[in-house]
Amino acid sequence: MDLTARLAAFTALVGPPPDPAPAVDWAAVEAWLETPLPADYKALASAYGPVEIGHPDTAAIRLHTPCVSADGRYAYGSWLVETHRHSAIRPRMFTRERRRFLPEEGGLLAFATTSGGDHLFWDTSAAADPDAWPVVLLTTSVAVGGDAPWVAYEVPLTELLSAAVRDGVPDPGEPGGRLGPLPRTVRTWAPLSGATPWSPPPRGTYVDARQHAALTEGEGLEAITALIPPPLTPQMGKGSWEELFERLGTRLPADFVALAQTYGAGIWSWWLDMPAPLDLGHRRGLAADIEEMLEGYRSLREAHPAYYPLPAWPAPGGFLPFASTIDGDQIGWCAEGEPEEWRIAVNPRHSDQGPPLEGNFTETLLHWLRGGRPAVEGFFWLREDQDPLEHMFFEPFTTPGPDEAQEHP
Repeated sequence: MDLTARLAAFTALVGPPPDPAPAVDWAAVEAWLETPLPADYKALASAYGPVEIGHPDTAAIRLHTPCVSADGRYAYGSWLVETHRHSAIRPRMFTRERRRFLPEEGGLLAFATTSGGDHLFWDTSAAADPDAWPVVLLTTSVAVGGDAPWVAYEVPLTELLSAAVRDGVPDPGEPGGRLGPLPRTVRTWAPLSGATPWSPPPRGTYVDARQHAALTEGEGLEAITALIPPPLTPQMGKGSWEELFERLGTRLPADFVALAQTYGAGIWSWWLDMPAPLDLGHRRGLAADIEEMLEGYRSLREAHPAYYPLPAWPAPGGFLPFASTIDGDQIGWCAEGEPEEWRIAVNPRHSDQGPPLEGNFTETLLHWLRGGRPAVEGFFWLREDQDPLEHMFFEPFTTPGPDEAQEHP
């Protein structure tokens, strides 16, 4: 089937383009990538733009195209570099299998994501002709199950999309181990609505220069977002900050609120677990997490006061936990004075509790992301010879399913 027929079949399957697509200078894009791209991708991107195939409430594939979002948070080149960086880090935590990524010769080249957070690539090593490049998937949801994170589909883009819509395709990160069958709908992906054309940077400049600079320059949330780009659609939950404050009986520090609004629920470097801040009716939401951790800490201190010198909140200067690690450590505040004065405190699982740290959570997190070691037990740290950009990342959580919901008063 020639390209025209394949595109006509795709349109018949999901419908016509929903909106005008941002213009793409394909010669400039391919020159920047130093490789030609598959003709079906260029045709789809030129006609449809950055679209979501399927529906986010069930499952969807999001086509990433050379464009810039209206709010400036997405630029194609930066997204590509960060996706390759993250995808090189993530699998090696659970498998010895190593994959190459462009610009390394024969490397994988990202072009799409799923609504569940998985990444889709072309395997450029499989053929000299880009139209024959097969699609490969990296799932980000298999750590606990122990399944292989990589899936090779052995078909090019339009065949993969058609199969996902008609019958579904294997994906160990999805419920039942299958992505699809996707709803036969297509829409412009909301964060990229109104996107404008992307222009490759001049030769000799790097799209991730700001990221490298953030290892030593800048401060606060601005430096963190430069170092680890936040998700385009952070999972927040459906409540409000005022509802959360009312339930907890206190406001929270402004630096934490700003960070949580920017990143939402997720896990930092597969170690520091951040729950959905405004999910008030779910056991993985911030409110439920705080209540559960606080109850546990209170019981431990009552039984072993010598090992837990900080009282439990709401006592003055009490420990108010808000995050946990995969090792069972708890990160919280020493809630003394106004919320803007609260310092970070840690309840380590495998050592005694030390004094509170100097500084707020954003400052502590930035120091840690840059490879620094907080002056307290309970944080893992990098060796001096380890590059933070080869180890640190943020992986957003997807929206929990209804079977995981748990109501709270």
